[in-house]
Amino acid sequence: MNKLITTSLCIIIFSCIKTDIIQHDSWNQDPFTKASGYQVNRLSRSYNTFSGNIFLSKYDETMWADTENYYGNFSDIKFELHGPVFISFFNFDKEISYCKGWKKGENTSDGIKWNIQIKKDEEDELWFEYDYYGTSQEIEYTITYKYEIIDGLLHFSNTEGQKFIFHPSDKNYTRELIDTDEIIEQEGCRFL
Repeated sequence: MNKLITTSLCIIIFSCIKTDIIQHDSWNQDPFTKASGYQVNRLSRSYNTFSGNIFLSKYDETMWADTENYYGNFSDIKFELHGPVFISFFNFDKEISYCKGWKKGENTSDGIKWNIQIKKDEEDELWFEYDYYGTSQEIEYTITYKYEIIDGLLHFSNTEGQKFIFHPSDKNYTRELIDTDEIIEQEGCRFL
């Protein structure tokens, strides 16, 4: 009799413990399309939760121009989520124009090393720290860069007191249309 009661209880307990496997059929039904036409397949937006790259997801492939300082160190900027770099700087001058890009983590160019860590990543705000090593193994200095979208404009500031305001840009970055003597393209950044 004890065996029958124990067996019955076990069957009742095991029948109550049931896991339901739910398979979502929304995968690949709502691909994200970048401005270039490239599609990235992901869960539909209703299921998507961001775990980083919030700013870059929203402003992927956007170009920004400093219209008041066109021939300066920070003339144009491009953000990119899926590129080799997350931010590109286009610097235009009459003699030499160049483009350089930074990726997250360690960057090295011509023996010079720096490291970039994202510190704040929100819908309209991106902060990152730039640790400059130079040719040594020790950090020589650290700068925090802040980008914030306010009223459709990109506000830039850093811990060294620099401040610029960038406007959305629809300029053509084709090599043939840039009025300069020489164009230098550094890693991860290309003129069209």
